[in-house]
Amino acid sequence: MKKNDLLTLIIEDLNNLGYGVAHVDGKAVFVSGAVDGDTVSARIIKDNKTYSVAKTESIVTPSEHRIQPVCPVSDKCGGCAYASVTYEHEKEIKYNSVKYAFIKNGIADAEIADVYSDGNTENYRNKAIIPIGFDGEKFISGFFAPKTHRIIPAKTCALHKQIFSEMCDTAKAFMNSSKETFITNGLSLVKSLYFRSAENGDTELTIILEAENSRSVTSLTEHLISKHKEIKTVYTNLNPGDISTVLSHDFKLVYGDGYITDTLNGAKLKITPASFYQVNKPMAEALYNKGAELLNAKESDSVCDLYCGIGSIGLSVFSQNKLVGIEVVESAVECAKENAQLNGADAKYYCGDAAEVIEKMNLSFDAVVLDPPRKGVTPELITYLCSNKRIPKILYISCNANTLARDAALIKENGYKMSAVYPFDLFPRTAHCECVTLFTLQ
Repeated sequence: MKKNDLLTLIIEDLNNLGYGVAHVDGKAVFVSGAVDGDTVSARIIKDNKTYSVAKTESIVTPSEHRIQPVCPVSDKCGGCAYASVTYEHEKEIKYNSVKYAFIKNGIADAEIADVYSDGNTENYRNKAIIPIGFDGEKFISGFFAPKTHRIIPAKTCALHKQIFSEMCDTAKAFMNSSKETFITNGLSLVKSLYFRSAENGDTELTIILEAENSRSVTSLTEHLISKHKEIKTVYTNLNPGDISTVLSHDFKLVYGDGYITDTLNGAKLKITPASFYQVNKPMAEALYNKGAELLNAKESDSVCDLYCGIGSIGLSVFSQNKLVGIEVVESAVECAKENAQLNGADAKYYCGDAAEVIEKMNLSFDAVVLDPPRKGVTPELITYLCSNKRIPKILYISCNANTLARDAALIKENGYKMSAVYPFDLFPRTAHCECVTLFTLQ
């Protein structure tokens, strides 16, 4: 194969980036615009020693799983890896990816439950970051093309709350009415609009800036809050330059109390822009309830919520227990303390590295809840929890089946038995899937 070759390919699989997978003489070809079961005519656009990348030119025979995407730019945006297949097939793919993660990590006998979903695949996200750019004539919004800072114009997104798109349109119209005020060095002063909303519609807005400009920010803020009463608080975040991180640590409150409040399984939670909070509230409640069911903690049990964030897991399902939370982000810890008071919970929160805090304070627990970032848990923390403290129960909630399976192998090596693994689809149409499982000391 070489670049620009036109091939007829039978698509065997669909990966988590939304590329169809075919093989030519044993070599993998990743095909954009294709789904498993398709036969396509595809043109090679990149050829490496171990794999090639191709683009679908036409579909010769469509897959039985193929559907018409609801989003007109899904093929360009790349955010919805499974926009072109039925939702039932998407759940099959996610089940198989979880199963394969455990096989790959030496736990082939892991019991994987069916992927749980409430069936809602649209407008479920209570969070969105919408890039803003200037095309030389007007301000535009949309989503970045994969691995670039090039904005693909889009009127809306099928996954997030539609009010976010309406607020973005209001902002762009105002900025376009006074262009010179919102341009800095030929770039849009406003890099992105970051929205979060509560179930009651209360919305938190962060205006991500290329440069400081208090007068322009004030005028834009006043216009937005006059048009959208749902906006209860506004921050700015200064993050100049063409960099990969969307947010810096430089938040400034410019309007409102600095937080919105949502309820999760009845627990009231204050949410700030830097706080971690699940983007799909109904499915998060289902996931955490399953975790509580698996752990089956007695009221007298002490529970440690590691990677606790603002306290959402512990306060929503373990508020009746003696609860301790540990989190490395200081602002999140302060928020968790406020949330504990708000809910009258017997909970203490500490800031720092989990193993260091537990060791320094000589803390011991009946159960530990792990909800780490995608990179998973460090081997040192797992060894400490399993070998040094001999925690009777470890509940592990994960957004990455691969690191969950990797960590599960080490936990099992330390004498723990693993329950079934329960996948929950908190992120329909994307490649991500949450899982929960329980480890009990044998």
